[in-house]
Amino acid sequence: MINGLWDFHIMIDAILLKIYLSCCVLLWLSSFGYVLILRLLVFMKPQRAQKPVDLPQIAVAILTLNEEHGIVQKLGDMELCDYPRDRIKTIVVDGGSTDRTIELVQKEFSRGKKIEIIRLNGCRGKIDQVNHILTNRSEEIIVFTDSDSRLEPSCIRELVHTLIGTPQSAVVGAAVKPETMLLEEQIHWHFLNTIWWLEGEILSSAGISGVCYAVNRNVSLSIAQDAIAEDIHLALNFSAQGYRVRICPQAKAVELRVPQTPREFIQFRRRRGASYFHELVTSPRSPNPPFSWKLARIVRLWQFSWTSWLSAAVLTASGLLLLTQYRIYPLAFLAALILSAFLPAMGLINHGEKRPGIFALSFGMLRFAALTLVSLLSLKKSPSQLGPLGGREKIYDNYPTV
Repeated sequence: MINGLWDFHIMIDAILLKIYLSCCVLLWLSSFGYVLILRLLVFMKPQRAQKPVDLPQIAVAILTLNEEHGIVQKLGDMELCDYPRDRIKTIVVDGGSTDRTIELVQKEFSRGKKIEIIRLNGCRGKIDQVNHILTNRSEEIIVFTDSDSRLEPSCIRELVHTLIGTPQSAVVGAAVKPETMLLEEQIHWHFLNTIWWLEGEILSSAGISGVCYAVNRNVSLSIAQDAIAEDIHLALNFSAQGYRVRICPQAKAVELRVPQTPREFIQFRRRRGASYFHELVTSPRSPNPPFSWKLARIVRLWQFSWTSWLSAAVLTASGLLLLTQYRIYPLAFLAALILSAFLPAMGLINHGEKRPGIFALSFGMLRFAALTLVSLLSLKKSPSQLGPLGGREKIYDNYPTV
């Protein structure tokens, strides 16, 4: 009988090991394996040097709502832009501010700054602001940027170069750098910029951030009123129609309103993650999107819906396997995950302005993984549940819930 129980115990351990290994393979392919495959494809892709192009007349739309504490700095930031002054029109598109935002803009105008002011007092949110500009401007290229962001001097020029230098490009987003000491948030944007860039290069279906992006109005479309995140909505629906949506790594934009604590990190990821998920579910607006778009969308839906549960399953099975003869397997997989994550994250040490040390980065990666897992496991995916921590909260914290 003892032998029978022992054999049964061995059989259960073997089954647990098979389930564990299957979950490990799926988890790795869903995350680091996906990135590695895209990197290999980028490496094998022929690189074409972009020909110099004449910079066209453009409009830069600064979207505001009750931004009196930052609008003057934002306008000063635009003065540092190295785009030719005679080919750029700065427009402040206000969604009905009740503070001193417009008064401060008018003062800057009276001092000689070339600024156009558009007030949309009946505006229902950022979507109405973007749609108004897309519908009523004649410039070939429109650059949208949030008022709570700062752009490097070359950001707009790099966006325009990439947009008009690549055939079939409809939208080009800037690479985002968060203004925070929270290492988890820095890691988040480092990985997100990388994934979006790779998807744009291989699948022509990158995500973009509303912090700063450029749109080719020759292929523009309006944003649906049921959209939640205008930036992701534009990216998904342009690429669904066969246009290219890309990230320009040379175009740097700094986001100021970002998490400063782990608690804020979870809140931000839940809210923006739910908005992203909503747009994935409700897209496309095209009857026959290309295969590359379908692939990018399926991968992202899988990542939102299942990678968190796979991670939880792997963690649970790891704890059980550590009590068996197969304890080497969870230790080996943990080492493989750390290596897979640490190598791309080394860019934060080599190129980041707030460069963490190796040990700080290692602990930051562990915290980032834990906080992201909590965010995904608690993410609200039902449209009826979207709210302050679920999704349909304005991109600006001052926007009223729609």
